Amino acid sequence: MTQLLEITGLKKQFGGLTAVNDVSFSVGEGEIAALLGPNGSGKTTVLNMISGALSPTAGTIALAGERISHLAPHRIAHKGVSRTFQLVKILPSLTVAENVVAALAFRRDPLWGSRATERAHELLAEVGLAGRGGEHADDLTYIDQKRMELARALAAEPRLLLLDEWLSGLNPTELRVGIDLIVSLRDRGMTILLVEHIMEAVRALCSRAVVMNVGNKIAEGPTAEVLADPVVISAYLGEGHA
Repeated sequence: MTQLLEITGLKKQFGGLTAVNDVSFSVGEGEIAALLGPNGSGKTTVLNMISGALSPTAGTIALAGERISHLAPHRIAHKGVSRTFQLVKILPSLTVAENVVAALAFRRDPLWGSRATERAHELLAEVGLAGRGGEHADDLTYIDQKRMELARALAAEPRLLLLDEWLSGLNPTELRVGIDLIVSLRDRGMTILLVEHIMEAVRALCSRAVVMNVGNKIAEGPTAEVLADPVVISAYLGEGHA
């Protein structure tokens, strides 16, 4: 499998705190991989460095063999990286469709006018928001704001999609739809790295998992094996469960 994302010796310090410590892993082209770990383990910090929101203290991040660490976020986005956020970020004064149109306007090959509006409505239908483009973004429920945010991420037609707990908060029916949607993105050739706490989804989606704890990588491998690892169980549940 050709590696699309390669992370080597990644480190991030905030003053005297080391949030990510010498983490290395890769994600293959067309793969859905999980980045797991208890709260505070450094997962979102890794996503922030991949997307350019943070610069690494040390180490390298490469996309398709090209180093992207230390590039500005918009340059990384133009190279094919999109993401969602653990805390949804919306443009509250705009309609749902306008939020997606804004993303279409700033991608590498911008869309404008009627073509952008048409594409925005197509993306909204894809994520389960068909016919709701005229609503105001701040009137949506939290779950529907997450759907809209995914539509914005997909507007860039990314090679690599970073999902930060996108499935959290969904009811069982919505979860099944969300899993199917992520599979369909993979089937279209997208590579996905997801941070997730819903193990049902991780098992259904991810052939491979990387696990972090207090900034360090503690396990990597096939998902079923990783989730059965006593070190991983201990990290999530405490020593008494290992």
